[in-house]
Amino acid sequence: AGELPVPVCAIENLSFAYPNGPELYSRVDFGIDLQTRVALVGPNGAGKTTLVKLIEGDLLPTKGAVKRNMHLRTSKFSQHFEDRLDLSMTPLDFFKLKVMPEASIESIRPLLGRYGCTGAQQTQVMSQLSAGQKARIVFAMIAHEKPHLLLLDEPTNPLDMESIDALARCLRTFKGGVLMISHDMRLISQCAEKIMICDNKCITEYKGDILDFKMATRKANQKKLAQHMNG
Repeated sequence: AGELPVPVCAIENLSFAYPNGPELYSRVDFGIDLQTRVALVGPNGAGKTTLVKLIEGDLLPTKGAVKRNMHLRTSKFSQHFEDRLDLSMTPLDFFKLKVMPEASIESIRPLLGRYGCTGAQQTQVMSQLSAGQKARIVFAMIAHEKPHLLLLDEPTNPLDMESIDALARCLRTFKGGVLMISHDMRLISQCAEKIMICDNKCITEYKGDILDFKMATRKANQKKLAQHMNG
């Protein structure tokens, strides 16, 4: 991913509401560059996925602007990542036919291998692979796309712990910016450098470090559980 001027994406004075819906964001300012490693957290319904759609250009702000560098390439890894694959094909055939038609099988094998799809998995029909194995294939696709900015929307939902660690390793080697929506502290603590909280129509930076946030989250969850058990 070649260098681009900073910020690669600037959100300026942004407000947004869906038609006939409540305002999700009000006067938000937020910049993303190629060094950004941000975990976006917040309650369900606060608009985290909406923000990703605004950054991608799938939605337009009600007021304000999302200014993207015209050369910015983004890739998205969501909980529906399997939709990017043809599960009736093997990883090798899929890459050869759909992803890298100009490449030889010999050059595709090591790319898949680098992301943990190795040996017999490469020639196995993808519908028979685990969610974690399929996630690695999608990550190999993303690596081939060479995005400047990677957007992750609840990527760990279908993954086991081993696959989450594999995803974290992939993210640490990724050279561009990362904006992840996740509540998974296992992923956040391995990959994020700062936490932004999405709530009350705003996006604010969490002032403590990631360990502080982990402890605060754990305490809040324990309190919720105690309240629930006490009825």
